[in-house]
Amino acid sequence: MTMGFDWSDGSSEGMMETASADGSERNWRSRIENGFERWGYFIYRNRWSALAISVLVTGWLMSYLPALTIDNSIESLLLPDDPAVVLYDEFREQFGRDDKIILAVETPALFDRDFLERLRELHEAIEAEVPYLEEVESLLNARVTRGEERELIVEELFERWPETDEDLERIRDYVMSNPLYRNVLVSTDARMTAITITPNTYTSYGAAEPEMADLLAGFETAEDVETSGPAYLSDVEGDAVVAGLLRVIERFDAPDFELHLAGSLVMIYRMNQAITRDFMISMPATLVIMCIVLAVLFRRVGGVVLPLMVVVLSLVATIGLMVAIGMPGSSAAQILPIFLLTVGVCDAVHILTIVYRLRMNGESKADAIAHALGHSGLAVLMTSLTTAVGMGSFILAEMASIMQLGILAPIGVFLAFVYTMVLLPALIAIFPLPPPRTGQMGKGRYPFEGALVAAGTFAARSPFRILLPASLITVLAVLGALQTTFSHDGLSWFPEDDPVHADFMAIDQHLGGSISLEVVIDTLEPGGLYEPEMLARIERVAWEIQNLAADPIVIGKTISILDVVRETHQALNENRPEMWRIPPTREAIAQELLLFENSGSDDTEKLVDSEFRIARLNLRVPFCDALVFPPFLEQVSELVEKRFGDTAEIKLTGLMMLLSQIFDSLIRSMLRSYAFALLVITPLMMLLLGSVRRGLVSMIPNLLPVVAVLGVMGWLGIPLDSTTMMVGAMVIGIAVDDTIHFMHKFHRYFEETGDLEAAVRETMRTTGSALLFTSLVLVLGFSVFGLSEMTNIRIFGLLCAFAAAVAFVADILVAPALLATVEKIRLRSTRARLPMGARLAR
Repeated sequence: MTMGFDWSDGSSEGMMETASADGSERNWRSRIENGFERWGYFIYRNRWSALAISVLVTGWLMSYLPALTIDNSIESLLLPDDPAVVLYDEFREQFGRDDKIILAVETPALFDRDFLERLRELHEAIEAEVPYLEEVESLLNARVTRGEERELIVEELFERWPETDEDLERIRDYVMSNPLYRNVLVSTDARMTAITITPNTYTSYGAAEPEMADLLAGFETAEDVETSGPAYLSDVEGDAVVAGLLRVIERFDAPDFELHLAGSLVMIYRMNQAITRDFMISMPATLVIMCIVLAVLFRRVGGVVLPLMVVVLSLVATIGLMVAIGMPGSSAAQILPIFLLTVGVCDAVHILTIVYRLRMNGESKADAIAHALGHSGLAVLMTSLTTAVGMGSFILAEMASIMQLGILAPIGVFLAFVYTMVLLPALIAIFPLPPPRTGQMGKGRYPFEGALVAAGTFAARSPFRILLPASLITVLAVLGALQTTFSHDGLSWFPEDDPVHADFMAIDQHLGGSISLEVVIDTLEPGGLYEPEMLARIERVAWEIQNLAADPIVIGKTISILDVVRETHQALNENRPEMWRIPPTREAIAQELLLFENSGSDDTEKLVDSEFRIARLNLRVPFCDALVFPPFLEQVSELVEKRFGDTAEIKLTGLMMLLSQIFDSLIRSMLRSYAFALLVITPLMMLLLGSVRRGLVSMIPNLLPVVAVLGVMGWLGIPLDSTTMMVGAMVIGIAVDDTIHFMHKFHRYFEETGDLEAAVRETMRTTGSALLFTSLVLVLGFSVFGLSEMTNIRIFGLLCAFAAAVAFVADILVAPALLATVEKIRLRSTRARLPMGARLAR
């Protein structure tokens, strides 16, 4: 094995001619093709070195894979410097987590002694067995505030366990009459009670990642802490919380003790599970599909093994690089492995197809490799570039996970191209590659070659028989596309019979909601919350926001410092119901809140800052499509600004605000990515084809799949969300691949012969089978996503598969028909400009 590179010219037998009579060597495309051919000879001579370097680089990147992490948190969908994320982080630093986990217990006998015993066992099991918890709240430790002889007593509801039926009846009456418990700890029909679980706000390296803690010990400086910010509970720790809860639930769940679990961490855990499950199924399924397609196309072991080795190693290298640069996995990045496998194998197929064809014609292995790279190298380069541009358009997205995909996918496409140009020819040079002697390939033909040639010839001869029905279908698709809507509803991504979907719906129905809107009120001065007028404004705003809400947004519960103030005032006034109100003076409010704090309760810390300057108004709402949030939040913003004016500074945050911001970012991101892909890919097509006219014509077959997909979505009522929005820009990048291979070969043959039909036939003969089988790989590869547990991923995969099929049909039928029409129009225009004598001579 030679480890050094040999730059000598090699044998003269296989060298490219340096110039041609017509001066084509001066053409930039010819020079690039010559460069690829020389590269083929170079790799052939240094095949062992190329293989060794490829293996070493891949092994180095593979070493990062054990550190792979996944982050599907709601805030991770937005960029870290997004104002909504910055404000949300500020809120969490002040008040802790707002995304609590709700474990609801449904029972026909809520105040039965046996039920309460089981509830206590469940509560204690959660506290003892579930990691990374800050607090567990239920009826058992619910706050009871009462006054005795001008003394304020704050204790737990079950401070003394009920011994008699009278005790149980007294507790029942107190619970059902207490407005603080309603839709928080107990449903209005007394058939459901909630255990509210608050995970830690910040991560705990010592418990979750001891190795990491040891490595970091002593290395953090004050500057590091200041610049890096707080480390919030990691995705791994969040999954551990939910996994611990599910283990406890498994023991306690029963027909008369039915448990429902909801919260953002629960949804994230379920997504992570689905991603892992989908990966374990989709990867083997994709590889099996590729093996079958490659076996049908090449009918030999090398034709299957070599492309798969190239694409698998390039995929592993990409994921390793993703980990190395610190990017986590996500639901958006879930599509990356299948995408890179299908795109990478298409590159390999185009090269290997030509290698085998040249071997059929009797060329040596060295010449076959070099000439194949010279024949298809530029087209593969341009397809990689346009695919990278299509995926790279996501860099402009305002959503972090999609932006990261816009970084990783082009890197993966580039690595797939490098492996195809380095590792694939090296493997072909090393492994035996005898020319086929029997079967269709032995006769110099690939499967379906005759049918493809006939289809292309028909389109070139009778263009209007193709263009007329294609135009009618396009109009129908445009009408459907005009009906598309936007959406961001994570709950709809799960089937209706999925436990997550069912649990969220049950809790939203009985307990008022599982996500929150936070209104943060800064009174601008310490003690500002002692003012009766300020508290009255908060009370009025809370009531008005409840009245603003309309289905599907329903305010199930409001929580604020008002609850403590009114409860304390009532307790200090002989617990009379009419005293459930705000004290009339600043001094009374300050004194009563001081008494509450001195009673031993720390509940005010969750509602106000230490100076009683900043308060939070928490509003619980059901989980619904973020489509409805922006107009509601705009009304809320106008309302609070009107009510508080210059007396306070108001900020809106919470999960509702994040979801609303995601929805707004979704629309802007889609428009940016589509526009970027078109504005960059179109000039690239013009450059490759050396003609503005042909470049514009070539974009029509590339846009047809996008229009077709949007039309199907519109007619079937499939909304554009954070997953399906990626289809368009991705399809533009992928559809261009086949168009480039077709146009690149057609351009070459048309310049050589001047005969359009002959150019189309030769293009189909040399490239048609590769186009068919790469399209088949794309269709089947993306169809694998149909096996996903998540509805959005299934729809995404099927739409991409449909788009790949449309792109193939457009390239073999619409593209030749368009070229024939345009060339005929150009010929008539040229003749019209000629003098009469010249026209007669023609």
